[in-house]
Amino acid sequence: MTDVVTVEYVNSVHMKVTADPSTRQEIMNYFSFRPDGYQFSPKFKARVWDGYIRIYQPMRPLLYVGLLPYLKKFCEEREYELSISDDLIVDNNVPEDYGYEIAKEIDCKFTPRDYQNEYIVNAIKNNRSLSLSPTSSGKSLIIYLIQQHYYQAFGHRTLIIVPTISLVHQMAGDFVDYGCDPSMIYKIQGGVDKETSAPIVISTWQSLIKQPKEWFDQFRVALGDEAHLFQAKSLTTIMEKLTNCEFRHGFTGTLKSGESKTHQLILEGCFGQVKRFVKTKDLIEEGTVANFQVKALVLSHPENKRKEFRKAFNSIEVKQKRYPAEREYLINHEKRNIFIRNLVWSLKGQNNLILFDLVEKHGKVLEPLLRRDDRQLHFVYGGIKGDDRENIRHLVENDPIKQHDILASYGVFSTGVNIKRLDNVIFASGSKSEIKVLQSIGRSLRKADDSNKATLYDIADDLSVGAFTNYTLNHFKKRIEIYSEEHFPFKIYTIPLE
Repeated sequence: MTDVVTVEYVNSVHMKVTADPSTRQEIMNYFSFRPDGYQFSPKFKARVWDGYIRIYQPMRPLLYVGLLPYLKKFCEEREYELSISDDLIVDNNVPEDYGYEIAKEIDCKFTPRDYQNEYIVNAIKNNRSLSLSPTSSGKSLIIYLIQQHYYQAFGHRTLIIVPTISLVHQMAGDFVDYGCDPSMIYKIQGGVDKETSAPIVISTWQSLIKQPKEWFDQFRVALGDEAHLFQAKSLTTIMEKLTNCEFRHGFTGTLKSGESKTHQLILEGCFGQVKRFVKTKDLIEEGTVANFQVKALVLSHPENKRKEFRKAFNSIEVKQKRYPAEREYLINHEKRNIFIRNLVWSLKGQNNLILFDLVEKHGKVLEPLLRRDDRQLHFVYGGIKGDDRENIRHLVENDPIKQHDILASYGVFSTGVNIKRLDNVIFASGSKSEIKVLQSIGRSLRKADDSNKATLYDIADDLSVGAFTNYTLNHFKKRIEIYSEEHFPFKIYTIPLE
């Protein structure tokens, strides 16, 4: 007798998955994964948790609707019969050029590119999707045209969820640029009244987390930008309140190997199956984004300083404290900071983005060093208001004179904020995060009329002695692997730090 797995629609969030007890156990194991870093959890160390997150529980047999493709695969692999209720079967008849049709119908000021049309068609055809679209591929236009489809066809209101206040303002600004009436858009951020009748509501997920379920009932469409940055628990809390939202679409520039399988499944469960129609190298080759190169600058520290560093490094008994100590050593290194200053000042007649990690310890050290009368320096970090960040972006994009230096924290400007007319990105602090690296690169890829080239200056430090290799140099090697995998042209320069 063939095992039967039965799937019933509960709401736009969950489906009920039932089977015999042994099969339910199999399903639980299939949808169980250990998140990244589980071994460091106090509960795991105390042996009160085995490290697994179980997306499906036999005693509460609910599974996210977006995971139906995975359940189908599970049944196919085991030759189990799968019985799906009709209200879970989506069969939308969507023309293959529908993205262009929407743009023409609403008199959009921009015509979607071929790959943007593919993302739009895939989303509308399936009611839910997770679009893997690289930075500078025009995600905001894709989001706008999808939103317009649901509004023009059905009058549905849309909730757009983003990770930062900067993106709230940028998304709203982009929509207006595309031809949207500003009165149709309502922006939610800290301290703003959340009650509105506007058809488009744009908010950070942080501003929504405590809203009651009843508030979410007004929306039929939910769109999430930079979805990989949503905290898993916060994402599920919000998305599970959207029980009337049958149309769900997530967008992310990257979902790379650094993401745990668990987090990807949660994203796909909340939005839909991940699809990719274009890569960064494709955009560069077709001239959609700026030509891009990486200049990797390895600062070779003097031998005596290397030995001193290794001795001090090895004297730190608690291993978890060694990396922070190395980072502290580098950001306080006077000659290294002067090198960064001289590099920035050498880039004359260009707009530059200098990214750092720690505001107090590094950003505020670099800021007075970089200031000079013949250049405009903008210091941007979490304490700078969203409106002020947006004003800086507009100033840099519209000033006919190129001589702007944006000194910004990774947390604020590495993600989501797009600036046209950026010529260079400088990593004043390196990162091993694949997502952070790719997002940061994306800041320089926005093509402008007067610029078709962009350069990343990746600054690394060689403090190695014999078999000893410092942490940040190993992180740099990981970044080189990313550049190679993404087919970014790069050249490594060794520079003595005398």
